[in-house]
Amino acid sequence: DGDWPLRQIVSDIESKVFPFMLEYQEVDVLGQFYGEFLRYVGGDKKGLGIVLTPRHLTELFAELANVGPEDTVIDTCCGTGGFLISAMALMDKKAGTASKREEIRRHRLVGVEQQPHMFALAVSNMILRGDGKANLYRGSCFDADLVNKIEHGVEDRHERPTVGLINPPFSQKGEGLHELDFVLNLLDGLAPNGRAVVVLPMSCAIESHPRKIDILSRHTLIAAMSLPPDLFAPVGVIPIALSFRAHQPHEDSRVKSWLSLWQNDGFIKVKNRGRVDDNGRWESIRSGWIEAYDNQTESPGISVKANLTAEDEWCAE
Repeated sequence: DGDWPLRQIVSDIESKVFPFMLEYQEVDVLGQFYGEFLRYVGGDKKGLGIVLTPRHLTELFAELANVGPEDTVIDTCCGTGGFLISAMALMDKKAGTASKREEIRRHRLVGVEQQPHMFALAVSNMILRGDGKANLYRGSCFDADLVNKIEHGVEDRHERPTVGLINPPFSQKGEGLHELDFVLNLLDGLAPNGRAVVVLPMSCAIESHPRKIDILSRHTLIAAMSLPPDLFAPVGVIPIALSFRAHQPHEDSRVKSWLSLWQNDGFIKVKNRGRVDDNGRWESIRSGWIEAYDNQTESPGISVKANLTAEDEWCAE
């Protein structure tokens, strides 16, 4: 009888959680559990910079990148796999056939994660959605062997990625571990004309940093969207989303970057529940944001186009 609480927990997971995960495969349930843990302790407490991206944002980013069944999607800081799960759900909707959906799981979702416990959660997530674990790599995205596998693809496993979605670890100490280092690493690994959407602390967009020069010398900054300041509450990080076109130098692209304020997603903070869409506003807001992004709409006080350099602030503000 001493293990009764554990038996009860396992029984509850089998009867209440597992059926939900099978039916709603687009939901990162393990990430939700881990996110709740982080919310109550106010962060990862280990200096890992772990701030999980809310599900409605992972889904939005997949749509902004216009992910399709012929894409190969990578998250080089995949955590529990939230971005990969949202990308897979969107790819499934466009796939049309069961065989195509199986191919997506086996060959078109690639993840890299260094932290062992996060890697285990990502592998579990992908197994529960029909394998896919073979294309998850445990290690640093800066490791030379991993860089080579990503840039050249791996025969019978995956091609060079065409879409990148990341939320890199924030405020890491050490040379080469700035958030913009992760962005450059991602963009360099993508196929020519690949698309990327990343979420970063606002400081990355407004401060001078030599990596901004490196990024624009090889890639194009398409857009910057300032996100709700309390998005990662209770962690006090003001976020921004940046989208890029890979392997097209910014100056050569001869396009203006689109800068927009996306600071109200309709979510409200509710005690003991975090940020929730209790008023049902998100669906309408999301549709408006995607339409404005696709059309690069300029709206006074909300969005504008501008010729940007590495010395400029990459934000609408």
